[in-house]
Formats: sequence, structure tokens, C-alpha cells
Amino acid sequence: MNNVKLWKIIIFLALLVWLGIFMAKKIDLMTADLGRHLENGKWILENHFNLSEKNSPIHENFYSYTNSDFPVVNHHWVSGVLFYLIFKLSGFTGLSLFYVILTLVIFAIFFQIAKRNSDFTTATLLSLLLIPLIAERTEIRPEVFSYFFSGVFFWALWKWQKGELAASRLYVLPVFMTFWINLHVYFFIGFFLIGVFWLSETGKLIFSKLSDEEFLRKMSGAKNLTIVLFLSVLSSLLNPFGFKGLIYPLRIFENYGYTIVENKSVSFVENYGIINSNFLLIKVVLVFLFFSFVLVYFANRRKITLIYFLPGLFFGILGWWAIRNFTLLGLFALPILAWNLGRIFSLDEKDRSSVKENGLAVLYIFICIFAAFSSWQSLAYHSGNRGFGLLPENEKSAEFFRRENIKGPLFNNYDSGGYLTWELLSYQEKVFVDNRPAEYPSSFFSDVYKPMQDDPAIFERIDKEYNFNAVFFSRNDITPWGMSFLKKIKENPKWAKVFEDNYAIIYLKRNEANSEIIDKYKM
Repeated sequence: MNNVKLWKIIIFLALLVWLGIFMAKKIDLMTADLGRHLENGKWILENHFNLSEKNSPIHENFYSYTNSDFPVVNHHWVSGVLFYLIFKLSGFTGLSLFYVILTLVIFAIFFQIAKRNSDFTTATLLSLLLIPLIAERTEIRPEVFSYFFSGVFFWALWKWQKGELAASRLYVLPVFMTFWINLHVYFFIGFFLIGVFWLSETGKLIFSKLSDEEFLRKMSGAKNLTIVLFLSVLSSLLNPFGFKGLIYPLRIFENYGYTIVENKSVSFVENYGIINSNFLLIKVVLVFLFFSFVLVYFANRRKITLIYFLPGLFFGILGWWAIRNFTLLGLFALPILAWNLGRIFSLDEKDRSSVKENGLAVLYIFICIFAAFSSWQSLAYHSGNRGFGLLPENEKSAEFFRRENIKGPLFNNYDSGGYLTWELLSYQEKVFVDNRPAEYPSSFFSDVYKPMQDDPAIFERIDKEYNFNAVFFSRNDITPWGMSFLKKIKENPKWAKVFEDNYAIIYLKRNEANSEIIDKYKM
């Protein structure tokens, strides 16, 4: 092994470590979805994959006592199974390690494509720029499987188009799609990527001057992609909901009665006053993508290719449209920008002009400076809680609830729903609400959940309906209605605070059954 190759390996490993530092963040189970995913996996395994059972977390709002029979589409049930199996083997620390390692594998797939599209130096510098964006989603979620399969599909199709992968190997993609649709709702990205390469092949058939041999090869390629796309759609029907599961991405927001920050655009969230260190970076990346395509167009029109332009447009729109898509944009921007820079600066040519050499040097300097700035901003913004496993004493409030044998019904806020599902379901306590807006009637949030926190009279009316015995609230609820409720219940003589830590606050109703606990812990 020569010194150059050794240094490249060392630098690449350093990149992985750098990304790992960004990704290694301890779990705040109080506000995460993870508890619910673990409970999903536990139920499925304990019930021997009885996916047709209607009274289950697969088909109904199983964890809530307020809307328990509301129909749901649990589109990520396999993710819950995998998370639960890993948890049983290695606990929350193992889950954290799994999530980080899988993210590094995903990054490596996109890095290898970027390196081939340009050179090692360009791919490395672009990685340094994009790593904060790629690491936006540090919470353990099923979406990581969509990142993985997006990389696998793109890599396989890219290798096939370059003639480095036999067409017969593409027929494994429909098999992967069977898993993808049951792992996460972003399975439609697989259809999109196959469709992009299909358009690229058919476009060359129609608009390019090809020899007879080339025409037949492109025709065969288009035919293979047509079959692969058809089989992928067909295999996607292998989910517990059939056709309903296939079209669910088109309907997921039909009944979405609660505003989720991660589903909102950058402009919306900025106007709301929320700060994120990646807001500046995503703007720079989007501008960079735009001008890179413009420069490629003017440099050589024939070198703008659909397999990069359409994903650049698609993931650019997705990234701006919702914060939850930052990681997808970061991953796909890496090979796309690498390709465009390779065309602009002729990175694959030894006789590059001095003008291009100087321009490339200036661009490298800019990337290094901004990468350092954005990385510093991101690390400073997420400076706390580095590491693996749960945050310290993260389960203390649930342990208190169980130890004191507190009974429901309980009123909880949206953020704590997943936590309580995991911690209290085996204790025979269901939640008032959890963090799944699509799994509740939209009127529940607009007419019940939010108004009852703002107006004590409405809270009293809902309390009479459900007869709350306890209130369990995430301490860091920053919604206007959540902060209003915490202020009002503090002044309500019918309720007594018995527990508070960095994560949760627990109130008990003043009655004979709770008198001993209230006297013991009254705060």
C-alpha cells in the first residue's frame, strides 16, 4: 500500500469519526418517538406477528384511552421490531451505537459515489461542508432505514448505468422494497429513483443520436427499469394494509391536526422564532446546488444529466419544505455537487487550464472556511448530551409513578406520549395523547387538547368527562398552550405537584386516594 492510499484511508476514517461525533447524542426518551416504536416491536413479537389483529397497534390507536378505536396505518412496524430486538440485546446504549453505525454506512455509500464523480479531495471537502446537515436527525427514528435504502437504490442504479452492475442485479430492488414499505413511509423515494434513471434512459433513446448497438442497449435498459419499477410497486403491496399502505404517503397529512416543527419549512420555522444552526447552511447548499447546475449548463449542456438534476431539484424542494428532510438533502447533495464540480472544473482531466485551477482553489478555500464555521455553529448548538444511551435519570419520573402506585386516568402532553407508552403500558396505564398527529381525529387537537390547556373552564369540563387522577407533563413543553397550562395548574387548588425534575412534572388530584402521596411529596 502506497502512502497516498494510506493517507486517503486515514482521512476517510477521520471523516467517519467526525460524523460520529455529530451523531452521538444521548437519548431523551421523554420527548422522543422511540418509546412507542419499542412498544410496537414488543407487542408484535409477543403476539407472534399477528398483523391482522384489528385491536392492535398495527390498525388502531392502541395506546390512547381517548381515541382507542381510531383507525391507523402503522407504516413503520418492522422498524419497531428491529429497535426492540436491538434493545433486548444491548439496551439503549446498543440502540445508540446501531443508529450511529448505520448512519456512517449510509454516508460511506454516498461518499463513494461522490469520490467517483469527482476526486477524493473534492468529495472530502464537500463532506465536511455537508456533515452538519447530514447529522441533523440524531434522534433514533425509522427514517434512518429510508436513508439507507435511498443510498442502496441510488448506488445500484448508478453502478448499473455506468455498466459496472449487471441488469439482473437490479431485480433485487423490488425485494428491498418489500422491507422498505414496512420500515418507513418514505419508501416512495425508491419509485422516484428508479423513475429518474428510467427517464434518463428513455430520454437518450428519444433525443440522442445513437448507433444501432447503443440504441438496442438503451432500449434493453429502459425495458429492465420498467420491469423493476413495476415489480417494486407490486411488491409494495406486501404490507398489512395492501393498497391503502401503498398510497398512504399521499394521504398522511389528510388528518393532521397538530403542528409539528420538523414538518414545517425553514421560512415558517424562522418566522416562528425557532433557531437552528443548519438554517444558514441549507440556504448555502441550495444556492450552491443551483449555481453548480447553471455553470454546468453553460459549460456543456450535454453534461447536465437527469440522474443528478431531478434528485437535486426533488431533494432541494423537500429540504426547504420540511426540516425533517435536511439529512436527505445533505446525503444527495454530496454526489450531485461532486458531479457538477467535476464537470465545471474538469477534475477528470489532467490538462485542466490555469483559470480552472485557480477557480477550484478559491472554491476549496470557501468550502473549508464555511465548513469550519457551520461545524462550529452546529457543535455549539448541540453541545450537550454527547454520548450513547439514555440521558441521566431520564426514567426517574416513570419510576416515581410506578413506585408510588399512582393510578390514572392521566392527562399528559403531546411530547411525553411516547415515553409514557413505553414506561406505563405494562403498568396498565394508557395515555391521553401521544406524538402521532395522524392517529387522532384532527378535531381532537383543535377542539379538545389545545383549548383545554388554555382555558381552565374547558379543562374542568374535560376533567369531568375523563375524571383525571394525575397530570404528567414534559417539563420543557414550549408550545403556547403547554406553557399556559403549566402556569394555570400551578395555581389550581384542586391539584398538587408531587414530582419535578429536568424532564417531567407530575401533579395529583387532591382526593382521599392521593392524600398520602401528596402529604409525602407536596412541593
